[in-house]
Amino acid sequence: MIEKNSYASILDQYFQSDIMSIHIKAGTQLSLKQGGPGAREMKLVGNIMTQQEVKTIIATLHKEVECRDDATIEIERNLSTVIQMGNYRIVIVYPPLSDDYEITVVRPVKRLTFDDYHIDNTLVELLKNKAQGILVAGSPGSGKTTFAQALIDMYVDQKKIVKTIEAPRDLQVSDDVVQYSFSHGTHDEVRDILLLSRPDFTVYDEVRNQADFVLYKDLRLTGIGLIGVIHATKAIDSIQRFIGVVSLGMIPQVIDTIIFIQEGAIHTVYTLSFTVKTPSGMMSEDLARPVVEVKNFFSGQLVYELYSFGEQVVVMPLDDLNPEKLQSGSLKLASLYIEEYLSQRVQYEYGIDIKDNTLDIYVPYEEKGSLIGKGGDTVRELEKELGMHVSIKTFEYDILGQTVRIIKPHNMLWKKKKRFRYK
Repeated sequence: MIEKNSYASILDQYFQSDIMSIHIKAGTQLSLKQGGPGAREMKLVGNIMTQQEVKTIIATLHKEVECRDDATIEIERNLSTVIQMGNYRIVIVYPPLSDDYEITVVRPVKRLTFDDYHIDNTLVELLKNKAQGILVAGSPGSGKTTFAQALIDMYVDQKKIVKTIEAPRDLQVSDDVVQYSFSHGTHDEVRDILLLSRPDFTVYDEVRNQADFVLYKDLRLTGIGLIGVIHATKAIDSIQRFIGVVSLGMIPQVIDTIIFIQEGAIHTVYTLSFTVKTPSGMMSEDLARPVVEVKNFFSGQLVYELYSFGEQVVVMPLDDLNPEKLQSGSLKLASLYIEEYLSQRVQYEYGIDIKDNTLDIYVPYEEKGSLIGKGGDTVRELEKELGMHVSIKTFEYDILGQTVRIIKPHNMLWKKKKRFRYK
């Protein structure tokens, strides 16, 4: 049996104090990425590496895994391998998945404490005592995981029971924190373990695919505090990735706080709440519906509304609270939904005209009855979906059998289908 120890790695020679990643590919020079979030620089070093040289490094890394007690193979597939070795996360890709042998090694450059972020006292209070469904969002390399580690340290200092879900396990945490990996267990197994052990907080690094979103939802709805690390280019994008997995009314129960990290610092903090009201930009009280409000935590300003419109979930930005602009956006949304609705039900030319809270639909005369429906059922269904009054009107016809002569009322939107002739 091989005795495992920690000793120097072949990778140590490349990692100076400010090197965050190295990129090795056969047929190219070795690339070093140095600096931290917001201040990165790439440089090339050494000679062009041959395929044999890269394969030798790969073989050496596998031998190190066998001999080190801080190294594990987290993911192993036919054409790729992910190794966690100390602070190094190593991704190896083989041909033909990659066009040649490739090694990428990433390590954390800087470890920050919770206090290093100089967080506003009101946000500290929220994170320590109120927030339970937190998303830490940002683009790759923005510092999301570094902030998540700082949160973990803060919760551990509060004597909270903290566990992590990682693939691979590359969070640098104290021995008090238990780290689980999907590389060695299924989502169902991890779910059962967490539900039975009931930690105070679980850090989910990273929420990537459908199974991750479902597990995040399930754990959060059981009352477990969750911090999800998720890729997003904007803070609101992290919510949109849950739409379809989580029903609209449940979103604030699953996610109550979003912290967007940019260039290693907290850039935006949103909080979510649920209410029933008429969405901004819609004029009639008859349009009241369940709405998820997204507010800027520091200013209290309402910045987004999420609500159902027909069969769609709308994410409406409210940064510009110009009533005319909001109403115009709502009418455009209504027109798009109506076009989709009618496209699935009619095969003839029609027109729609939206004014205030009234929708006029123009159809050929002999199609009017079918669109109204028996006893007006179809119209009532459409009115219920849209929250608008719907009136079915007809085109004017040329008696001699010419194609329909279309009159375009003010602000009419047209959808051209099959030409209809008067018979």
